[in-house]
Amino acid sequence: MKKLSADELFKIAYQHFLKKDYSKSKELFEKLINVYPDNLSILRNLSQVYAFLGEFKNAETCVKKIINIKKDEPFAYQFLATILKNQDKIDEMINIVDEALKDSLINKKWIIQKKLLFPVVAKNKNEIKEYRKRIETGLDEIISSDEKLDFDNDQIVAPPNFELSYNEFDNLEINKKIFIAFKKIYKELNHNYENHDLKNKKIKIGFVSEFFTDHTIGKLFKNLIFSLDTKKFEIIIYHSYKTKPGKIFDEFKKQEAQRVLTNIILPRKLSDKLDFLKKEKLNILFYPDIGMSIEFYFLSMIRIAKHQIMSWGHPETTGFDTIDYFLASKKLINDNSKKLYSEKFLLMENLPMIYDLPKINKKLSDKDISKKNIYSCPQTIFKFHPDFDAILFDILKKDKKGILYLIKDTNKVFYLKLIERFKKNNDYDPSRVIFLDPLNLENFINHLGTTSVLLDPLYFGSGNSFHESMFYGTPTVTLPTKYIKSKIVSAAYNQMEIEEPPIVETNDQYVSTAIKIANNENILDLKKSFQKKAREKLFNTKSSGVEFNSLLSSLVNY
Repeated sequence: MKKLSADELFKIAYQHFLKKDYSKSKELFEKLINVYPDNLSILRNLSQVYAFLGEFKNAETCVKKIINIKKDEPFAYQFLATILKNQDKIDEMINIVDEALKDSLINKKWIIQKKLLFPVVAKNKNEIKEYRKRIETGLDEIISSDEKLDFDNDQIVAPPNFELSYNEFDNLEINKKIFIAFKKIYKELNHNYENHDLKNKKIKIGFVSEFFTDHTIGKLFKNLIFSLDTKKFEIIIYHSYKTKPGKIFDEFKKQEAQRVLTNIILPRKLSDKLDFLKKEKLNILFYPDIGMSIEFYFLSMIRIAKHQIMSWGHPETTGFDTIDYFLASKKLINDNSKKLYSEKFLLMENLPMIYDLPKINKKLSDKDISKKNIYSCPQTIFKFHPDFDAILFDILKKDKKGILYLIKDTNKVFYLKLIERFKKNNDYDPSRVIFLDPLNLENFINHLGTTSVLLDPLYFGSGNSFHESMFYGTPTVTLPTKYIKSKIVSAAYNQMEIEEPPIVETNDQYVSTAIKIANNENILDLKKSFQKKAREKLFNTKSSGVEFNSLLSSLVNY
């Protein structure tokens, strides 16, 4: 077999990279770098491969080597800043940015970005407070400055709203300030659609999300959308160019084939999106998950339709005057809620969804379901607030037989950082705190079934995973606050009409309730009672579709 030249091997490695076969691309580029350790082109490509594989430390090493070889390499500084940000190395990232800015070696968006950083996994509660102050100061500086950026020229600053949501603080005012700051930075955000008094033959409604596919958002909202009366509504689904294929995406395509709705993938550039959407002449624009996608977070800052609605896909107030309504449930709010949200509430009786009962091929036996002393919090890492640590380890301290299961983050850096926090602040025993690799849907639901009791994170609780847990009826202990983001589980219990739900008011109650359930001799009976209630009241709630139709119709009044 002919031995490949370095150029030929490089071309093959690069082709694998373009095909997103990053493992093979990594293998080949590593062979090349062993022979040519200072080749800048190989280092650039290898660093990107490492990043796509989540090997950020290796990517960081590669990029720093590039800078050592060529100190005026703009790519290296841009990429290094991104890599450091992805590892929560915020102070180091700021130092790199400041160094690069001196010699104009980095995109000027970083002048703004460095002011708006927030750790994904905070070391402690004080760090959360410090970064909130830094962000507020940074926003004030941005608002008072004359700095301008070009959104469509990749000068996109990642907003801090997502990370700010996962704590106990009121974010209304800081989100308002984010809105003001970004509208000042980007002129594109100040274009508003003016022809609001449209008289279409039908109510023309658009739904915008990057996640109308195999994702929590797709699961929560697809059936609600499919329930709309096509005699009254013209339904358009606006997908992102980044939307990944999947079974739920295929369901949307099937609905299009049956002429229920139209699927459109929006252009990449914001200006092109606006040009397209303004011609659509929508009566209603609906965002299920503002804050989940940077792309559509910025789009939602612009007035495109007379009625613009958000919902609980990311249940945090926007602070935007361009979002008129928050679709929620009467079970999620009280009289004080209006003070915490900039949006008016559109309220349904139940949680705003029609959730399918999951389909499981290999169901667990009663023996598996009745296991005791197993605790689980299978949530994304950024939901683990430092205050939650004390609850987790108090449970393990008081229940000597207890085992706690968590799920690894796809970004290895974050779950390792969480472990370091556990080790520092608690009597951490790795034999009793087990991090599982990410699970497919069936294995995930079966894991929920073998768990004795699920632990709802503080401040930003479960949503989709709670509904999946009800396939087997595994109880979740929850401690709701005044915000919607912490009240999904308690609202679901209310909807299920559970007589004595495990809803608690203090950390001590949380610990004692969790231990009581995990050691319940009649745990199987408890689970089956929850399961029965869920199948009666939580899944396939067709009445929610009727209510959804009525609420949306009332906005337009024709």
